[in-house]
Amino acid sequence: MEPEEIRQLVRKNDNDSHRALFEAYYKRTYAVAYNILRRRENAEDITQDAFVKAFQNLHQLQDGAKFGAWLAVIASNLARNYLKREKKIILTEELPEISTDSVSNDTEALALRGLEIERVRKAIRDLPPEQYQAVVLQYYHDLKVEEIAEMLNIRVGTVKSRLFRARQKLAAVLELDSDSACHTSKGGDL
Repeated sequence: MEPEEIRQLVRKNDNDSHRALFEAYYKRTYAVAYNILRRRENAEDITQDAFVKAFQNLHQLQDGAKFGAWLAVIASNLARNYLKREKKIILTEELPEISTDSVSNDTEALALRGLEIERVRKAIRDLPPEQYQAVVLQYYHDLKVEEIAEMLNIRVGTVKSRLFRARQKLAAVLELDSDSACHTSKGGDL
């Protein structure tokens, strides 16, 4: 969905626009909730609750094009709050899909790329929830540090710290040069 189309749906704020937004963002939102909760039933409930909360508070969203990221924040916060009540944290197998359009059609290259993507996904899933949330918002939703801070209602320095620590952990797990991993500050594909 194009950003302007999303803005129009958010502005319209009726049942038809809610249905279109729900259909466009359900899988992504479910993946965020499932990654934190690791139980299908709980993730479905949290995903539904996230949409209800988002639609009730749609008037608070300043930039309609950021609906997906805003919804991901709502879902992850609801999931984290649920876990706090349950006193347990479990991570899962699902992350939003990473585009492989730029990969050549060579079968071996595609297989190797798929293995590398899964390795990175597993490393991201193993991050603490706060770091996971910051990484997903920056790299999967292409938000800037300032936007993440505003959405999570935390300081910019806190976001930078979470991203820095996440990059350090990912670099260690993925056996990367920690200097190159820790100096990346722009969103993009992992």
